[in-house]
Amino acid sequence: MRLRTHYWLLASSIVLPVAVFCSIALDMLLTAQRASAMRHIEESARAATLEIDAEIRRAQSVLRVLANSHSLASGDMQRFHQEAGAANAGHGGWIILYDRSGQQLVNTRLPYDARLPLRPDPEVVAQQLDSGTGVVSGMKWGLDLKRVFVTVELPITTAAGDRRVISQAFTPSYFARSFHARTIPASWKVSVIDSTGVIIAERGQEDDPARVRIAPDVLARVQAAPDGTLRHASAQGTEVYSYFVRSALSGWAVVVSAPVAEINAAVLRGMSVAIAGFVIAIGSALALGIHTGRRLVRFVSGASRAARALGGSLPVSGLRHSSIREMEALNDAIRDADARLRAEMVSRASVEAERNELLVRERAAREHAERQNAAKDEFLAMLGHELRNPLSAITSAVALLDMGSQAGAPPQAGQRVREVLRRQTAHLTSLVDDLLEVNRALMGKLALSKRQIDLADAARGCVETLQAGGRLEQHRIELHAEPAPVLGDATRLAQVIDNILDNALKYSPAGSSIAIRVTQEDGMAQLTVRDQGVGIPAQLLPHVFKVFVQGEQTLQRAQGGLGIGLTLVQRLVEMHGGTIGIASAGSGQGTCVTVRLPVADAAGPAHMAAATGPLTATS
Repeated sequence: MRLRTHYWLLASSIVLPVAVFCSIALDMLLTAQRASAMRHIEESARAATLEIDAEIRRAQSVLRVLANSHSLASGDMQRFHQEAGAANAGHGGWIILYDRSGQQLVNTRLPYDARLPLRPDPEVVAQQLDSGTGVVSGMKWGLDLKRVFVTVELPITTAAGDRRVISQAFTPSYFARSFHARTIPASWKVSVIDSTGVIIAERGQEDDPARVRIAPDVLARVQAAPDGTLRHASAQGTEVYSYFVRSALSGWAVVVSAPVAEINAAVLRGMSVAIAGFVIAIGSALALGIHTGRRLVRFVSGASRAARALGGSLPVSGLRHSSIREMEALNDAIRDADARLRAEMVSRASVEAERNELLVRERAAREHAERQNAAKDEFLAMLGHELRNPLSAITSAVALLDMGSQAGAPPQAGQRVREVLRRQTAHLTSLVDDLLEVNRALMGKLALSKRQIDLADAARGCVETLQAGGRLEQHRIELHAEPAPVLGDATRLAQVIDNILDNALKYSPAGSSIAIRVTQEDGMAQLTVRDQGVGIPAQLLPHVFKVFVQGEQTLQRAQGGLGIGLTLVQRLVEMHGGTIGIASAGSGQGTCVTVRLPVADAAGPAHMAAATGPLTATS
């Protein structure tokens, strides 16, 4: 049988099965297209539900943090009003504190001294306090607000033992913003409904919605299962596919609806494109196959004649040039067998060199991993040492308490022992907090609540806190602070400044000066802390911000601590879009820490007065 006959048999065996299974493939494509569209609707509903649940969990976390407020425990409601306002969810939300009778104690939507109304449903407050379980409400109408709202509420017990209910209230438009960033077609409708079927929010909604309920048959389906697919008529009479997901956290449901006509049109478009593509592909394949088959037959015949001529007295001739790379490679192989052998030898040498290079890299990587492992072991050993000291003190204190209770020791001795227990427990708590903070920062799990603040005010506040705690009695503080508005998280920036000042105090001798300056330079707010302490050796400077890879150079190990404070500070500054640098002339020459943050827009407060001059605290 000739090559041409084999070629036609091969072409027929390919084309005929393709034609037979074409209808099956098209039907599968139709099903896949519709399933893909429905999957997109489902994914959109689930993603929107996750976003709303995340907002509710975030609100619950804020309420739990506020429940532990020192100002709430001490009864300083004015300060708690300020703290709650700072922790509020932002535009479209406010925080309310109720007592058991339903009387509002704090409402961040109103000024602190405003008259606060009694809640219209005080029995809900009592139920929460009795059950110890918070609620996520449905749509409610506020008589004083003259608008609708929803709430996330938690029963709490303050440090003083008072039972309260704290609530984060939202306008429905707050949740409508959750849909803005979703890649959902404009013709699709996204709605959030409460457990009674009232629509809380819809995509594209700017104002608060009227208290509209969904159709009873749709509500029954939504209440019967945690999620599912519906086909029903919309309020406008349009046939739609809908997918709903009901949140176990809030009892709300997110419903994403797409017009049936739009889904079917997309499927038909995909089908027509697939059919046209298949017909064109088959026609092109046949035409190309005929043309290529003829050329292949001629080429193989020429190569056969050339192969029979190998080893003869005359050079190989009669090879046809081909634009097909593989065929031309065959021509080259026949002409240049010897050259290809030398090329193979060169290739083997190149591969050997590459293998040797990989071995060198592997050794270097292994050595680096061993150094990293040694640094980690050293850090763990240091951590064990840091933990052993307070644990040893706590063990001794407990033994003294036991001995005192048996021997009738004076009360003053017991008080001193308790002071030791308190101090060492606080030290252990600080160590664990440092580890958790730096871990969250390095893993990118820290969240910032940014607003416009004055870096000068933040620096003054940190200095005043240290002074009130007696930390500045043996040092002289020189503070020069000019207004420097920045967009940042006040708590995290205070943490940055406290860490820097704590290092300056820790490594500066008694009676020395620490200079703090806050200025604006080249569109950046700059905080500079310069001390006259022990300084930093030149070989340590490149490593002060690293975790683990510090070896025996870690400054903090000379004075206690884990040596991770500067790592956390650097991460927090970078999350604010800023930079931090440390300079020192060497051991005994003091240290200068510089933090630079972008200045906030000029739209903020324009009447910040400069506050300069020395703030001193001497022993």
